[in-house]
Amino acid sequence: MKLFRKMLAWEWYTDVNTKVLFIHCLLKANWKDTKWRGIAIQRGQFVTSLETLSKETGLTVRQLRTAFLHLEATGEVTSKRHAKFRIVTVNSYDAYQSSDKQNVTKSPIKRQGSDKQATTDIRTYKNNKEHKEEKEGAPPDYNPWDIEDTPEELEAWLNS
Repeated sequence: MKLFRKMLAWEWYTDVNTKVLFIHCLLKANWKDTKWRGIAIQRGQFVTSLETLSKETGLTVRQLRTAFLHLEATGEVTSKRHAKFRIVTVNSYDAYQSSDKQNVTKSPIKRQGSDKQATTDIRTYKNNKEHKEEKEGAPPDYNPWDIEDTPEELEAWLNS
């Protein structure tokens, strides 16, 4: 998921509850189309309830209702309410989550923290190099993010 710096200028950025709910919606939204209890759930949507969101975000149901009003009024999300659940749609989901597999599979650049001393000792370098050569494992072109699980496998994993 991408989170852009321009979000700092977003009109709801200073409203903590609305910001928390929106970021939570971005994180919860399905990254591919699926089905749930016979209902088609599209990319950028997820099924939830106010009670579930309350547990996940730490916001009260009243705070969530107000935050949903803000997000729906400005078009960030829409939600379709049902008797026991709601389907939330993040309207700009594709802007935050690229459908281009190349962007999804890129590894983040690992940088040393500024409070750590740089590794300049040649012995440390040699030890790390020898350790990497001895290491057995997945082939170099293996990428765990390329694996696409079926909705049933994901559901089983979530319930385990």
